Amino acid sequence: MQQAGRIVSVRTAIRSIVTDQPPLYTQVRATLAYYSKTSLVGPSSRYRIYQFLPFLDAAGVSCRVYPLFGPAYFRILEIRFVPIRFVAKLGYVATRFLKRVWDLLTMPAADVVTIEGQLFPYVPAVVERLIVRAFSKVVVEFDDAIYLTPFHRTKISILLRSVSASVVGNEILARYARQYSSRVTVIPTVVDTQRFAPSEAESETGKALTVVWVGLAYNLECLNMVAPVLRELAEQGVIRLRVICSHRPMLDGLDIEFRPWSLEGEVEDLRDCQIGIMPLPDTEWARGKCGLKLLQYMACGMATVASPVGVNVEIVRDGETGFLASSPDAWREKLIRLCLDRELRVRFGLAGRRRVEEAYSLDLWGPRLADHYLELPNSSIVAGFTGEAAPRQVHGK
Repeated sequence: MQQAGRIVSVRTAIRSIVTDQPPLYTQVRATLAYYSKTSLVGPSSRYRIYQFLPFLDAAGVSCRVYPLFGPAYFRILEIRFVPIRFVAKLGYVATRFLKRVWDLLTMPAADVVTIEGQLFPYVPAVVERLIVRAFSKVVVEFDDAIYLTPFHRTKISILLRSVSASVVGNEILARYARQYSSRVTVIPTVVDTQRFAPSEAESETGKALTVVWVGLAYNLECLNMVAPVLRELAEQGVIRLRVICSHRPMLDGLDIEFRPWSLEGEVEDLRDCQIGIMPLPDTEWARGKCGLKLLQYMACGMATVASPVGVNVEIVRDGETGFLASSPDAWREKLIRLCLDRELRVRFGLAGRRRVEEAYSLDLWGPRLADHYLELPNSSIVAGFTGEAAPRQVHGK
């Protein structure tokens, strides 16, 4: 039985958070204060904490989320005139830093405090160290290789040494964390398979197939890796490219169907597509990614083609749930095969959907995350660990 009927949908739960409605649990077994990077409009925070709130509630984990940045931050990033964007961003960040200080000073007692990434980006870990002294159970969570970015390598290692546990999004990030943290738990990025689901209507019309890419604006450059083959297939009338993003991409010679990303439309904009793509360069940063767009495609019943980088090779079983392509020629071959073979697309779509349901679904991992936070208050590990790391992982197949 799925978490007592799943209690409520994630969408309903998120609505209750936004409107500050009472929590859904009936008996509090543990309290969690979660300092997220953003409000639910940010993909990392939305998929790492907000979508899990119904499961925490159902298990008796009373969680309050304190976001650092809200929707205004993303609107500021859209300002094209650099001086205005810089001033607006500086003022907004200063205001939000003050709000976070207030949140910390007025925070009620909590059994566990979780920090997504860091409390104050690009600021030394002074406040985090104070939090570690004030609370015995402090967790740091991250879902990308933030430790590779300027000014963060030293800070993240300090945080991992100081806290009592860490939660990361994949095994590559876990290998880094285990150098410093006494308790490392891998909770993969997952999707709500009740929201991200195949369309009941026939999505193929006999015309050009829709190949889709969804993601953040700073990852648009990944499309350059496959632009020549996409352009070739589009010129032949075989495909059309849909991009779902906050910015319209500019790819020479390629007519793009651009859909501005929105929380309300993120599922519907995917459901009538036939092929989802995730090209990635083979870099240390890219290897730290958690494969969210692949999971979204597969949950919607799409055939997929992805670069064999990082968790992509775990999510996609090459030739069974999708294709992996490591060169321009391989991308061309795999995309052409999918375009010409409807039966193959359908088979990959069904197998990919099943793969997500069995290994990367919210219904599977929601109770596991709740159990993790119920165990922590009673564990013997306390913040401030400085010895040799003892790895721990939540397993799921």
